[in-house]
Amino acid sequence: MKRIQHTARRQKFRDLCAVFFFLLLLPYACSLLFGKEGAVRETVTIYEREGLMVAWEGEAGTLLLPLEEYVEGALAASISAESEMETLKAQAVILRTLCRRTWEEGDMQTDTVKANEVGQRYLDAAQRRLLWGEKYEENQAKMEEAVRQTAGMYLTLDGEIIEPAYFQLSAGKTRDGTEVLGEGYEYLVSVDCSHDVEAEDYLGSSEWSKERFWKLLGCDSSGKITLTRDSADYVLFVDTQAGRMSGESFRSLFGLASSCFTLEERGEKIRLTSKGIGHGLGFCQNEADRRAAQGEDFMALLTDFFQGAEIQKTE
Repeated sequence: MKRIQHTARRQKFRDLCAVFFFLLLLPYACSLLFGKEGAVRETVTIYEREGLMVAWEGEAGTLLLPLEEYVEGALAASISAESEMETLKAQAVILRTLCRRTWEEGDMQTDTVKANEVGQRYLDAAQRRLLWGEKYEENQAKMEEAVRQTAGMYLTLDGEIIEPAYFQLSAGKTRDGTEVLGEGYEYLVSVDCSHDVEAEDYLGSSEWSKERFWKLLGCDSSGKITLTRDSADYVLFVDTQAGRMSGESFRSLFGLASSCFTLEERGEKIRLTSKGIGHGLGFCQNEADRRAAQGEDFMALLTDFFQGAEIQKTE
């Protein structure tokens, strides 16, 4: 009987010791589980950020997109999905180059560049679905492939990232960069694109009443208008009694497809006729696509339009 009582007392002592040590170690355990004693840590999703990020302002707020993901959406917004794969790859390199150039010209202390500073349209997945409809899966796969095959690639000249301008359709040849922009743009050479004149949307036109036309220009109908053109026949300057404006400003004012245009008086109307689509500098998507269909790869296409440029790749 005494032995049983002694055993019971020992068991009770052990239980008390266990409770004591539990209470003693409880704060330490809480510290390990929750950080500081008595505080519960917020649960966050952590992911590893690698390389340059692009901050894009969408309807849901600001999204931080990895560069390659941003290029995918910008590619969808900037070129027809019906283009040849090599043309899409060349365009992807151009867009990536624009992002990296914008980043280098800004705050390189951060690994983020703002999409609005890059200046390119971006389509998210929902917008791409709306644009492509039943062809979404097919076209999305093409965008992903073009970006994947050129991952990390961008254009430089003499070690400096270039400004790779691009546009849709020329008036017959691309413009000389030095004529339009001055020194530093010698790589934007004039390239023959004579097949562009065969494109269905090569010509565009609009008519304006003389009163409205001169009012938009800020002068009366008795005024004189003088057009100064470059070697590719695009209008560099428009001079009126109200002053001088660039051909691109005139194009924007009257909603023209390009600044390669003519004016024609038709009674009380003035007819404006434009050739091509876009500013005419750099990479001509229509001509590039024709060359790609004949077998040129994306690297050849890029060096056709950006003379002396080299392709670099981030690791």
